[in-house]
Amino acid sequence: LYRMGALKEKQALDDAMNRIESEALRMGGLVDNLLTLARLDEATDLALVETDLVPIALEAAKDASVAEHKRTILVTDFAGKKIGSSYRVKAKVDAMALRQVFTNLLANASRFSPADKTVELVIGIQGSKTVIEVRDHGEGIPKQLREKVFERFFRADNSRNRETGGSGLGLSIVKTILDRHRATIVALETDGGGTTMRIELT
Repeated sequence: LYRMGALKEKQALDDAMNRIESEALRMGGLVDNLLTLARLDEATDLALVETDLVPIALEAAKDASVAEHKRTILVTDFAGKKIGSSYRVKAKVDAMALRQVFTNLLANASRFSPADKTVELVIGIQGSKTVIEVRDHGEGIPKQLREKVFERFFRADNSRNRETGGSGLGLSIVKTILDRHRATIVALETDGGGTTMRIELT
């Protein structure tokens, strides 16, 4: 369009360039996600080692806050108390793979939450299980779609995912990694509205 002279005004040119940049980033993310899934499909069982999950959670939250334009991300226990590096929650995991889980879930929660809403990463022991929840306060996911969101390329709202850069693969990567941990993940409704992704590690 630019070469044909169709974009004569600076604003129109700026808008076109922004769309091109946004689409390039989206396609780059899609390729990265496809490569991640291919590696997971080909990999043997993950090396699960007794690991303190708190440092992984804190680092993932810090990075996600920066990536999502300084969104407030709180890391707490199930009593709602903010936790630091002295708090301990251990489980047998592949640390790098679990970091990917945290990164994807926090990015997803931020993507579909209003800018002024906090995202929470909650971690602790409940009974014999290590439990992790990522809670957002956005629009939420309709009950009939909560199991489908973990399917590859599934999008509850195609237009919204395109606007926010979603590829429809982030949650399927999470599910694949957790399956390798023999862990479970379910999508629930957050109290007051929104979505909670609940992980249980045994």
